Amino acid sequence: MTLDDLAAIAATAARPTVPAWAFGTVVRNSITFATGAVDTTTRVRWVQSHAMTGDIRVHAARPRLTSADRLEDLDAESLALLASVEGGTATTAWTAGTMSWSDWIGFQPYDKYPEPGLMHRIGPCMIEFAPSGIYVEDWRFQPSAPGVLAGLRLLAEVDDAGTEHARAGGLVMAGDHVICAIARRQELPAGTRAQDFIRASSNPIAAVQQVLDCTVDYAIKRQGDFTIEISTDPRREGAAAHFASDFSPTSTPGVISQRVTDCPGTASRLWRIDSLEAGVSFPLSTSAPADKLAWLQSEADTLLASASTQVT
Repeated sequence: MTLDDLAAIAATAARPTVPAWAFGTVVRNSITFATGAVDTTTRVRWVQSHAMTGDIRVHAARPRLTSADRLEDLDAESLALLASVEGGTATTAWTAGTMSWSDWIGFQPYDKYPEPGLMHRIGPCMIEFAPSGIYVEDWRFQPSAPGVLAGLRLLAEVDDAGTEHARAGGLVMAGDHVICAIARRQELPAGTRAQDFIRASSNPIAAVQQVLDCTVDYAIKRQGDFTIEISTDPRREGAAAHFASDFSPTSTPGVISQRVTDCPGTASRLWRIDSLEAGVSFPLSTSAPADKLAWLQSEADTLLASASTQVT
């Protein structure tokens, strides 16, 4: 069954860790630094549930590969650029307008963004300020049909012989959007960037294969099926996303099993439910005082005549 099916019969109580207006999926419109530099080209997606965040960040210089391309055909620097991306899932906390993250299960073995975020949302626009003032990020909420809001934490994988192997990971779903992160079996040295690990290796191919053993995928549902749109491994982009279906309950409360069909040697995964809620709406508008809405309507001929509800 899909997570939608499972949520209908095994939904957990809502965990109001973050405000409801933070639920959903955002695309980063820009990041502006105190130096005046602005980045609008890095592809960034963020999916938020009650107490879990999933995100992925892929810069424009990352090599563009297809499923037919071979790592062996890339030079050492291209292999390093292949690894200079970010993504993962984390535990989310919220205090007085500030969001913070911990326990990252990530592609990079260090926390590239250690500051919490001062968050404010108006309509589909959410602004995140670094408390230090070093950067500000402009995020835009994405449309989605009402659906499942879920956070799952990977406990183990089960091989074809039925043996369980501990493995970390996380899955965050908000309606039509989902991010899934599966951690490496052999982690990189703590604090060493994945691209630097490859540059320092005497065997770059073996190094990149170890790096890519962690996968972070962002998928979106179109015409009923999820497709991977962005991945830490570009060869996965455009493929069907199998991590949003084939779930079933287990005899252990709060733990569900997922049949795996796209990972040779792995028969299933066991996930612990952090949150699972059905029928959640993801509006692109926010509330405002009645007098301010009246002002907006009174000036609609100039303020709204050229406005669009299209989200970028």
